Amino acid sequence: MPLLPRLSLRAGQPGLAERRAIAAYRQDKWPAIEQGIQQAAGFAVPVEVEWDQLTVPGDAAHYADDAFFGKTIFEPLTTALRGITRDQMGRDALRAKLQRIHVRYDEKTVPASNYPNGLAFRDGMLDINWRPFANVDDLQPRIEALTQILEKNL
Repeated sequence: MPLLPRLSLRAGQPGLAERRAIAAYRQDKWPAIEQGIQQAAGFAVPVEVEWDQLTVPGDAAHYADDAFFGKTIFEPLTTALRGITRDQMGRDALRAKLQRIHVRYDEKTVPASNYPNGLAFRDGMLDINWRPFANVDDLQPRIEALTQILEKNL
């Protein structure tokens, strides 16, 4: 009898451990993070997160660590939004042009550390394609990349 090929998960199909960890993160941490992003924006901007894409196989135990998603994606986003909305002109521009925020991780196109290459702004959508838990100490370069793309497109 021939051996069957070993099945593996395609990208975007997290295993059980990853699904559980993401569910816990979404329940325990995400509501406060989303609220912080919207407060920084000054309005309830929709934040769409491709949770299945953000999973990194084997790292489920670390999802709750603030450095995993927070320091690499959500904290820079919140800080950049606060900088944009520091005055009325910024608040008005953001509200007029930003319709939604899309967060994802595409392993094939994500930059290693050239953060502007992982950002796009088109049709009112800020698209963030950054790898979670990579170069955790690069907070300032991420903030600067987000600030630059927002200022350019607002």
